[in-house]
Amino acid sequence: MKRKLKIAFGLLAAGTVLLVSDPSQVSNLFVAQAEAVIGRPMTPVSYAGVARRTTRRTVYAASAATSAAYYDQQQADYDNQQTAAAQQQTAVAQQQAAEAQQQAAVAQQQAAQAQQQVGGLPVGATLPSLPSGCDSNTVNSQSFFSCGGDWYRPAMQNGNIVYEVVADPR
Repeated sequence: MKRKLKIAFGLLAAGTVLLVSDPSQVSNLFVAQAEAVIGRPMTPVSYAGVARRTTRRTVYAASAATSAAYYDQQQADYDNQQTAAAQQQTAVAQQQAAEAQQQAAVAQQQAAQAQQQVGGLPVGATLPSLPSGCDSNTVNSQSFFSCGGDWYRPAMQNGNIVYEVVADPR
């Protein structure tokens, strides 16, 4: 703080001495004589210097705007490509889902037809005993049992006799 006060008082004293000695010389202390000649090409306020700076600024601004527009167009093209690819994948997925549904419907229909032929139980199912009211039949020298539309064939499983559901052997 003391140092700043000393500097301030020193400047005040120097200014006072200059003002008192010759008031016309005070302006020469603060503003030196201009050495730039207006109109010379490399001076800051010459027509050429102003034109050069203006052109440079215009070129910079235009190139920045052009590159931003180019980048925006590239980004839009990329976004459009991504959207088209996503739409195509969605269409393929929908087509595959429709095909899967159609195949499931065909499989259900075939299972229903097979079940109708057997009479309700799926072919290959095994029962530990026959339902009541079965008739014994021999087809091609094999024993079968017919019970209300279902056909059974006796088989051994783990040392026990079971009855396997079969398609109509006739």
